[in-house]
Amino acid sequence: MPQIESVIFLTRLPSGMIPRLFLMGVVSAAPFSILAVVILGKRKAGSVDAQQNSRLVMPASEWAWKLAVIAFSYLILYFTFGYYIAWRNPAVVEYYRGVDEGSFLAHMRTVVRNSPSLIPIQIGRAICWVVIALPVIRSLKGRWSETALSLGLLFSVVMTAPLLLPNPYMPEPVRMAHLVEAASSNFIFGVLIGWLLTGRPSHT
Repeated sequence: MPQIESVIFLTRLPSGMIPRLFLMGVVSAAPFSILAVVILGKRKAGSVDAQQNSRLVMPASEWAWKLAVIAFSYLILYFTFGYYIAWRNPAVVEYYRGVDEGSFLAHMRTVVRNSPSLIPIQIGRAICWVVIALPVIRSLKGRWSETALSLGLLFSVVMTAPLLLPNPYMPEPVRMAHLVEAASSNFIFGVLIGWLLTGRPSHT
């Protein structure tokens, strides 16, 4: 998920760097995932409580409006936090060779005019986040609020992990602005998904 941003915005990376970034994610995630399954004792299918799967059982119409709300909410969070936390930072504007249009609405007009594909791409990312959230929701026990908090923390870590350490391609002020932006917006988004998909009376 973080490297999708790299593909879209980091146009000055050395040739072949983007595929290496994706490969790096696979190399680090694969052994971690295997170890997590072993350490947490989840190798046997019978160790999962099938009763918790009812959390995600809902009519197609309910899925439809909840996915629509999730996608719309992601757009709002992505562009709002992106503008007010990152884009208002002069170092970020200079790094991406852009211009601060002076207001959020003016900024969105520029996005729609110059990068119209960015909106459907972010809608697609919102759905990808839902796909990531589903196994977490199915496996966690406890109140819906605990699941929502877990998703918020998970999403924040996923998006900020590549920004935690200095790198030669992103100046420190730019990296820190994106870290704050991604951590806060994705935490709220994760909590929102947890609330929408599990926060029903029968699951509290």
